[in-house]
Amino acid sequence: MTVGPNFLNDLRGIPSPVSRPPVSTGYLGGPSKPSTKKRKKSKDKDSTTTPTTTPPTTTGESEADRLARLLEEQRRLAQMQRDAQIAAQRQSAYDIARELANAYDIGEGIVDRIINLVKDKGYTATAVRLAIQDTPEYKERFKGIQLYNQNFASDIAAGKKAAALTPADYIKAEKDYQEILTRYGLGNLATRNTYATLIGGDVSAAEVTDRITNVYDKIRNADEVLKSQLADYFPDYNESDFAEVLLTGTSPEDMANRLKNKLSAAEISSEATRAGLGLDVRRAMELQSMGVSRTLARAGYSKIAEQQARLGTLGAIYQTDVTDLQTELEAEQFQGLASERRKRLTEQEKASFAGSAGVTQVSLQQRTAGQF
Repeated sequence: MTVGPNFLNDLRGIPSPVSRPPVSTGYLGGPSKPSTKKRKKSKDKDSTTTPTTTPPTTTGESEADRLARLLEEQRRLAQMQRDAQIAAQRQSAYDIARELANAYDIGEGIVDRIINLVKDKGYTATAVRLAIQDTPEYKERFKGIQLYNQNFASDIAAGKKAAALTPADYIKAEKDYQEILTRYGLGNLATRNTYATLIGGDVSAAEVTDRITNVYDKIRNADEVLKSQLADYFPDYNESDFAEVLLTGTSPEDMANRLKNKLSAAEISSEATRAGLGLDVRRAMELQSMGVSRTLARAGYSKIAEQQARLGTLGAIYQTDVTDLQTELEAEQFQGLASERRKRLTEQEKASFAGSAGVTQVSLQQRTAGQF
């Protein structure tokens, strides 16, 4: 048991004296008076009060969890940046695809399909162009390019032919063809199929003009005699058919040459008809192949008609067969080969005149002698 200083008082029941704080003394040792001045509060609490320190809040996050959280945040931000970049690239590709679709006139319906095709290729402009060129719409729109590559593959490989037209050049060529065909009244042929055939056959706008002016235009503006002959050469063709075959037939260049040859043959036939002579297609084609022009035929058949009429009379007088004499006279006029029958009949005629003149002279002398 511990005995304190107030132990006896506790036993007697006497209250323990109250502990008082020591009395402060003044300057002279007496009790100090309470100050009447109000104590000025310090603006700086720290100078009068002890600062309270708040212990850090404990979240329970370990260092590994904190690092994982930061890494995830970085990954999320990077993904957002990538998504934004891809979205910008996709929009750029979409704009390019739409612009090309409109320029090529193949419709914007293919744009979404193109974007899906280039999704894994970075949405680049090159990828978009290649994807468009691989679509059925593009191949149909520019099928002349495919025809050209098929028709001239070996020549292109050997450097004898240029590469196929670009889409821009292709469209320009179409406009040139359209202007030419419309100018010559062939607007019904101004179609993409016609253009594709011409481009696929490497037929330039200048060559189209040449074919029309040298063949079709002559057929269209032919006189009635020539048109009649053309009906024999081309019984199943009208003017529009001529133009279509001339420009878009199988192997148009060869077709143009054949039509030109037949036209020349028909012109030769028309000149024979003007002279009152007949001429079949086979023979006219032969003469055309020899280089007989319409002008030469006109002069030649005019002379042949005169000769044949005279020789027919002589044949009857001298009982000479003049069957197919026209062929010999044609060879003489157009090939420089003398006609034996013409020569013989002419000599007979000369001899006959000479004989008649001799007989007349002898008779005259005899009559004169008798008179004298």
